[in-house]
Amino acid sequence: MIAYVVLLGLMGVGKTTVGRALARRLGWRLRDSDEEIAALTGQTAAELKRTVGADELHALEAEQLLTALAGEPRAVVCAAASVVDVGRCRAALGGAAVFTVWLRASPQQLADRFARQPHRPAYGDDPLTFLTSQLQARGRLFESVATLSIDASADGPGGIAEQIIAAAGLDR
Repeated sequence: MIAYVVLLGLMGVGKTTVGRALARRLGWRLRDSDEEIAALTGQTAAELKRTVGADELHALEAEQLLTALAGEPRAVVCAAASVVDVGRCRAALGGAAVFTVWLRASPQQLADRFARQPHRPAYGDDPLTFLTSQLQARGRLFESVATLSIDASADGPGGIAEQIIAAAGLDR
């Protein structure tokens, strides 16, 4: 039985937006990495990267995922992209009660969104170069843990939520 739906993907792909639509349709709790870390620390991901560094930010993101997957079932979890770099997180994403969705979009599409979202941490001056390298580094990891892969640019949040519900066989 599926207890958690985890949304993965690169920054800006729409995990939070799709997560909200999915949680609303299912009547499940939303566990969003960015929101929970901001509530815990009082800082956005961008601020944390500046103040404590990327490694500490990524450690917080990994802990948030593991905490969410150990919490109450019937949750939609929006995870940070960095969690796939952590073996413990990949193992947790492979759990029998976890349905993991890789939301995909081209680095160009994501780079176009990047400037409009100041809460995201910057990694260099060129978002397209950064996102392209992230896809190269993490694409196989996303694929290895994904139960389902969806082109996030092909449909709106509601349509993507419906695709996930159908693929997972979840009752509304």
